[in-house]
Amino acid sequence: MLGKVSVIIVNYNTGHLLYNCLESISRYVNLDYEVIVADNHSADSSVSECEKFWDDRTFRLIELDENLGFAKANNIAAGQATGRIIHFLNPDTELAPGITQDYLQALLHPEFVYVNPLVNRNGSLENDRMPIPVLRNIRLWNAGSAEAQYWYKGASVIISTDNFRRIGGWCEDYFMYAEDLDLFYMLWQHDIRIQDARTKIFHLGGGSSSARWSALRREVEVEKSNKRFFRRHFSMMEYVKSKLYYFFHHLAKRPEYIPRYLSAWFLSLWC
Repeated sequence: MLGKVSVIIVNYNTGHLLYNCLESISRYVNLDYEVIVADNHSADSSVSECEKFWDDRTFRLIELDENLGFAKANNIAAGQATGRIIHFLNPDTELAPGITQDYLQALLHPEFVYVNPLVNRNGSLENDRMPIPVLRNIRLWNAGSAEAQYWYKGASVIISTDNFRRIGGWCEDYFMYAEDLDLFYMLWQHDIRIQDARTKIFHLGGGSSSARWSALRREVEVEKSNKRFFRRHFSMMEYVKSKLYYFFHHLAKRPEYIPRYLSAWFLSLWC
């Protein structure tokens, strides 16, 4: 046998989205698997709506006493996983036919990490590669260098248990945002390569923060986490260089975005 896949989902007040996600797993995964849902002390009905799944031993619920954030909740669930491969999956996603083939590929070649393309509600694709936002790496990226390091949104990441332990798991310095940036940076630091998975996963959005926060509030939180990333791995000087680069980049490409970009940057200094 190739081994088991552990699907790990962190939930926080996602309403009916969690049910749809679990239903898609039940429908489309056709090999040995388990699902572990770590609930960050939700106050809505998202957990109770999934009652039928908790009666199935394939699905396990970890009810946390407080909201511990994305990274820590993922690590707690991963500590209880028994699979050879872990699929970290957002609750506002739905799997599609073909996912079993992605799992088989990961089981046969566990030396790689796999990332699924995401399909939005309007049919557009997201989760393109993004450069690790350090100026010298951005230069390599813009030059088309094969040495440029990149990262993806962490909505769907398939990784071997061995490699996950090797990089130290999700960094718990982050409560929300930039933990995926940090994860992929650590993959590069450990010379673990990334491949695109074939199966497109539906990303419905409307999960935890998008349902509660304004666009500006989200960007402020993202900015605070980005600063944490630079403090952890680089320096605040490198952070400022990156911010200035993206300021001029947006000024040329998306001038309408500049007021919100600057607002989030300055607000993050005081929040």
